[in-house]
Amino acid sequence: MIRSVAPADLWSLRRKPRNQVVLYTDELLAQVHHPTWFALRCLLAGNGRERATLVTHERGTTASVQARGRSGRPEQDIVYLGAFGPRLTRLPSDYDLWFSLLEQLCVHAGYSHIQRLYAAPPSQYTEVREIFRQLGFQAYTHKTLLHLSGLDWDQRTTLAPMRMQSRRDAWAIHKLYGAVTPHLVQYAEARNVRHWAIPIPQQFGVQRRVAWVLGPDDDLHAYLRLTSGVSGHVFSLLIRPDVREQVVDVVRFGLAQLSDARPIYLVLREYQEDLLLPCQSLGFQPMGEQALLVKNMVVAVRRPLLAASFEPGFEPRVTAPRISTAREDR
Repeated sequence: MIRSVAPADLWSLRRKPRNQVVLYTDELLAQVHHPTWFALRCLLAGNGRERATLVTHERGTTASVQARGRSGRPEQDIVYLGAFGPRLTRLPSDYDLWFSLLEQLCVHAGYSHIQRLYAAPPSQYTEVREIFRQLGFQAYTHKTLLHLSGLDWDQRTTLAPMRMQSRRDAWAIHKLYGAVTPHLVQYAEARNVRHWAIPIPQQFGVQRRVAWVLGPDDDLHAYLRLTSGVSGHVFSLLIRPDVREQVVDVVRFGLAQLSDARPIYLVLREYQEDLLLPCQSLGFQPMGEQALLVKNMVVAVRRPLLAASFEPGFEPRVTAPRISTAREDR
């Protein structure tokens, strides 16, 4: 039976999983995902928009799926699939259990008024991608994860003259995003100006997000975002095609802002493949690819334009005079 996480499930989630898939987002690259602690938060606060954990038990075997909400958005990222316990031949496979859990998660998301579900399965997990396909998820792009582990073959020391993002830059960044991002991706991500706003600093937060921009206030050339956590630093960028020769200086500027030895990652989308070689010259090496999937939980309401004119409630009504009592003419 599929249900929300219960106190008895925490012990099962503490064990080493026999099979698991972590669907990394930028936040998860910067901060390690702990299924047990995440399930505990779901247990204390309850499943909802912010987070959700569903589990199922099959004769000693436990499977779990977890999703994390996006702040201020009616959206969730599916971040973890896990299976625990012994593997028995007569039991359903891990993929069958995950299919049932994800199917129920979609139902739960609908009750929580979630409009879009996202998932980023690694490209080598073809069975997991097939599960999402059967559940109605559609791929809208791919991304490559790069890790700074190689030699810096580019010996230059020039830095792009970038400045810290200010509050007035949100609209200009959104304009840059619309200019360099394919329409299919824009439709799937449904981002607005608020997405690029500077987050409010959290005193007790374990993650930090900063960004820099290059160019005039109303016509930006590049945007570089850094997400930092206890597990590492993650860069992502937007840059106009006519100034892509500056991508090395832009990324080098971001590297110059770091002063610790935590791992450094760079995320490039499928439509940014021409940036791969310049970034590799700085020492970034590909470590994996992910397919970006989305499932829309809502559909647009379709209604004929002339429907209102044929509805009785919109027709003019004229009351005809009636003779209720007989009267004499005078």
